Amino acid sequence: MSINVTRILKQGYSRSIERNGLMLIGVIFVISILNGLLGIGIDQWIASQQFTPGEIQANPTLLIPPIAGGIVSLVLGIALLVVSIAAIRVFVSEETERLPREYFTRNMVWAALNLFVGVIVFGIIVALGFVALIIPGIFLLVALAFWTVYVAVEDQNFITAFRSSWGLTRGYRLSLLVLGVAVILLTALITLAFGVGDLASGSFAGDIVALVFAQAASAITTVFSTAVLATAYTELNAQDDEFGEAISEDTTAGRPAA
Repeated sequence: MSINVTRILKQGYSRSIERNGLMLIGVIFVISILNGLLGIGIDQWIASQQFTPGEIQANPTLLIPPIAGGIVSLVLGIALLVVSIAAIRVFVSEETERLPREYFTRNMVWAALNLFVGVIVFGIIVALGFVALIIPGIFLLVALAFWTVYVAVEDQNFITAFRSSWGLTRGYRLSLLVLGVAVILLTALITLAFGVGDLASGSFAGDIVALVFAQAASAITTVFSTAVLATAYTELNAQDDEFGEAISEDTTAGRPAA
């Protein structure tokens, strides 16, 4: 069994440039820029203070800006996680204009916790697979590719989502590998195109320019990759449903009349 890789890539692109796809790019870009600016500002503040040995112990209030910056950065990170979950829900649905509120609120704490822990476990599993002669890591990466969709859309815990992804990808893994390679190449080209911003780095203003270019590329590739993932998930589910209906019809047709 196989999937039409070209069609899925085109559909992923089309969903990315729909109204709500562009809105998601903008939201992710703003959150990432704020986080990046916060990091640059804290670094600049620390560099300008020129702390002397023992000064922080004598005046603990000097730690307030970095601590406050860390708290704000954590909040922005949580916001980015919520938007990532909502993006999956948007692209799995047929909605192309709005960003429905329920996609940002429904079982969000449950989904966010499972996604956070699941990413760590998923990373460890795939890393162990890559250590074992590379090929097992690639196989696991493809076989478990849709676990985030099951967490975000189906409200499954990450363990059940791993199992669901394993079952969904059975029979399609070679095609999904080709799709994954295509997405990686396209995102690499986009990142390379926006890498011109790095030429300006070296000064405060230059670092800001480089940050804007880098986060713009990141927002675009994140939304595009999510749209492709959701499109492939929908395609695989549709094919499985058709296959199941065909088996059911064949079974019914072969059953002797009462």
